[in-house]
Amino acid sequence: MNTTPSTNTNIQKTIKNLHFGDLIEIDWLDASEATGRLENGKIDTPVRSVGYFLGMKGRKTQHLIIAKELVRTCEAFHYNAIPVGMIENIHTLAHKALNLTNAKTLKKTVKTIMPRLKEKDAWIYFEETATKNLG
Repeated sequence: MNTTPSTNTNIQKTIKNLHFGDLIEIDWLDASEATGRLENGKIDTPVRSVGYFLGMKGRKTQHLIIAKELVRTCEAFHYNAIPVGMIENIHTLAHKALNLTNAKTLKKTVKTIMPRLKEKDAWIYFEETATKNLG
């Protein structure tokens, strides 16, 4: 990874200033989806992800969680959990970028589901929350 101590400090500072629903752009290294050939032992794949900040998760390794895609009918979202140590750059594109309806629905779902994020396909369906909350 190509980060300096000042870069790490800037990344941490940016993360601390994020709020739910901020639209952010993250340059990071993904080791799990190496594309192409392994050359010179390099397995990290540089990735740029853009999405809405949902929060942080992780005990041993902190992960920044974003919603990359929202189904327009507000029925589901696709999330990404990015290990903070793999982040090379992070930029806030817009503060509170979610509209009020999406923000409310997403916040309620995240509050219920975020502690249990384990889905392998990284999709969360809002009806799961409603069903679980009913009984």
